[in-house]
Amino acid sequence: MPYNRKLNKLLKLLTLSVAIVAITSINLGLAELPTKTSEKADLITLEAKAHKVISSQIGAFQKLDINAAYAFASPFIKSKFANAEIFGKMVRSGYPMIWAPKDYKFLDFNLFNGSLIQRVLFVDSQERIFVFDYELKKYSPDKWLINGVFPVQSSISGA
Repeated sequence: MPYNRKLNKLLKLLTLSVAIVAITSINLGLAELPTKTSEKADLITLEAKAHKVISSQIGAFQKLDINAAYAFASPFIKSKFANAEIFGKMVRSGYPMIWAPKDYKFLDFNLFNGSLIQRVLFVDSQERIFVFDYELKKYSPDKWLINGVFPVQSSISGA
């Protein structure tokens, strides 16, 4: 009989210990939740900023407002193309699907080494599909600029 009492006490102690560990784990998990939610909200905000910058530049191209389109280029890009006219000629001849897309759609979005990477699918006037990764860098507290546009080789891309 004393053996059963000891076993019961041990089982109760073990059950209580498991309950304490479970409650502590749940509490720790809940403490992490706002951080994950906050990080997700930050990513959604950054993705919206990337969409706005890219859409604004494409809209400027469509209106033939080269100066406005050039304003969305980073200092690095501007160092390669000394003025809006040279930049516009490069885009018009090298990237006609971006200069005058029939349609475009935002795909995957990532944050990498402090840069925003937004994948964009373009449909040109001949219904061909092209996919590009836009890299945006931060240049002031709320100013993101396009630092490069890179073709993505894929089975759906005409690039």
